[in-house]
Amino acid sequence: RELIKLALEEVDAGLVEETKKQGYQIEKKNKRSVVTAFGKISYWRRRYVCPGKKAQYPLDKLMGYDKYKRYSVLAVKDVLQVSAVATYRNTALAVNTLSCFKISH
Repeated sequence: RELIKLALEEVDAGLVEETKKQGYQIEKKNKRSVVTAFGKISYWRRRYVCPGKKAQYPLDKLMGYDKYKRYSVLAVKDVLQVSAVATYRNTALAVNTLSCFKISH
């Protein structure tokens, strides 16, 4: 998880130049936590603003992390695959037993 955190922060740093070319400026850095198939990962990413445009987090957009969503696409996919062949209660039991995060039925 620590390596994924560092990789995400490195990718975020790599997006600075490209985002500034689009007219955006760094406003601040915010922390975000996302539950992945490997467990909960917390990382820092930059928020950009531009007059007349909506503020954005390019790293979140690149990774497919929707606003206010706390689960990665892979984690959701894994849960959906199990739930397609099992009851919700058994899905919760399987996910809670075999993964690094917990869900309820």
